[in-house]
Amino acid sequence: MQAVNDAALRAKDNARAREELIQANEQTILRTAAAVSRHYVGRSDDEWSVALCAFNRAIDLYDGTKGDFLPFAQMLIRRELVDAWRQEARHAPEMSVAPEVFDGSSDPDEDDGSVYLAVVRESMEASQRSLHDEIVAANAMLEEYGFRFFDLTECSPQQEKTRRECAIAIRGLLRDPTLLVSLLRQNRKLPMSELYKLSGVSRKTLDRYRKYIIMAALILSDDYPQLAGYLKFVKEGEAS
Repeated sequence: MQAVNDAALRAKDNARAREELIQANEQTILRTAAAVSRHYVGRSDDEWSVALCAFNRAIDLYDGTKGDFLPFAQMLIRRELVDAWRQEARHAPEMSVAPEVFDGSSDPDEDDGSVYLAVVRESMEASQRSLHDEIVAANAMLEEYGFRFFDLTECSPQQEKTRRECAIAIRGLLRDPTLLVSLLRQNRKLPMSELYKLSGVSRKTLDRYRKYIIMAALILSDDYPQLAGYLKFVKEGEAS
């Protein structure tokens, strides 16, 4: 690893060294791009161009005192690919977001953007048209609460224990018309104190996953059958 670090430092101001470093790590660049994109990536694909630019940028920015080069370069590749897909989705006629963020089924060791990218592509298929319609409608609703579907990639529970706690809070909202209708829907914010007393879920958890809890309660209490399917774990815990 140190040899690669030293090579990256030499490549900063040496075009020949830069070319050799890129050639030596071409497969690493391609594998990283493929892992994020969830499909095979070759040198003729757009993902390769984005990943290569990110690798070059990593060379320019690398500081040998702050860790190894390759993990740093891979992080930049992931970020650049995520940003590229977000830009593409922003200009698409319909909005797409990752349904997996609802049920916490993403790998917590992966970059959140990996899930986002995979389902953006999936949800753009014609077979996902009705899901698109629900996403667009739900997004318009959530904007009244100060956030959008894209925000959910950063605030969804990943650990099983946290998912169970969020499910308890969500069920508390669904069972109490005062909390759901009078406080949440009318005030456009999560009734933290009341929900804490009702559910016993810590204020810290309620605050950290506020957007997720709001989203789930609204989806499950309204007419979003496909999106509700990603939240079935909430209902499944009712008997426990």
